[in-house]
Amino acid sequence: MVYRMLTTETRRRIEGIIERLAKGDSISLKERIQLKKYALHIPFIAGKINQAIRKRESLDSDGLL
Repeated sequence: MVYRMLTTETRRRIEGIIERLAKGDSISLKERIQLKKYALHIPFIAGKINQAIRKRESLDSDGLL
């Protein structure tokens, strides 16, 4: 199995996008493509994206967004 490594800069950029996703902020198409690319190869990123989506849905259902 091949494990992919992220540079600190890339990890921070991806985490920033995921945080904005969780808050319900807008995300550009380019950023969505980047998230998809990393999520396909790095399960940790895919898990973080799923958590952010669940958090956003929870906030939306509570009327906080």
